Amino acid sequence: MLRHLKLILLFARVSIQDTAAYRVDFLVHVVTAIVHLAGELVAVWIIFSNTRTLAGWSVYESIALLGVFRVMIGGITLFIAPNMRRVMEDIRQGGLDFLLLTPLSSQFYASFRSVVAWRVTDILLGIGLTTYAVIHLGRSFHVGAVASFVVMIAAGVAIIYCFWLILATCAFWFTRISNIEMVFWNIFEAGRYPIDVYSPRIRWGLTYLIPLAFLITFPAGTLLGKPHSAKLGLSIVAAAVAFVLATLFWRLGLRRYSGASA
Repeated sequence: MLRHLKLILLFARVSIQDTAAYRVDFLVHVVTAIVHLAGELVAVWIIFSNTRTLAGWSVYESIALLGVFRVMIGGITLFIAPNMRRVMEDIRQGGLDFLLLTPLSSQFYASFRSVVAWRVTDILLGIGLTTYAVIHLGRSFHVGAVASFVVMIAAGVAIIYCFWLILATCAFWFTRISNIEMVFWNIFEAGRYPIDVYSPRIRWGLTYLIPLAFLITFPAGTLLGKPHSAKLGLSIVAAAVAFVLATLFWRLGLRRYSGASA
């Protein structure tokens, strides 16, 4: 475990060094992230200029939810999405050979070899927005609530990582599946709103089929003292089961891989 952590830090350091070579590009990305968040806040303002609550969520509770949404976006685009895109390309073009020759777990190396450093901006903006909203609501940051929130965020990142790994592993059977990513992002946009706004059937689907609720609504609800805090144990179990299934599916895919020279 310690060795893997050191390697992740090494990958991150190399990424930061690469980013430092293009500082203007980094600043442009940061400004873009801020503008993007501002646009999402405008959308929240438009909604609450016409209503007091949204399925029981007040304006500042919805802002806290938006902050969690930004944190999760940052986590996905920091290392999950870019690495899974590389995996799909490597499988299609045969570059996976080089990955399999390294003295590391192929799944670990494929998952963490690239880090998009500037995406930390989204995470920091999300944390700041959530903190501001919770303080404005007059809620205190109890140790138990914060710990549960952190665990649920970690579980959410693990779940979405497994989802992407399964998606990338499908490239062993299908030549091009990158377009499926657009479908994912369009569905993921639904997570910026409370899961409670949807009909029971859609709510069930966005909880157990495409686990958006575990990624955003449940963690935010934990900080805000909503009933979603009871989902902590379920989030941990869901993350563990998803990881086992994704790992087994990855190993199954590797058995099908024939290499670039085959």
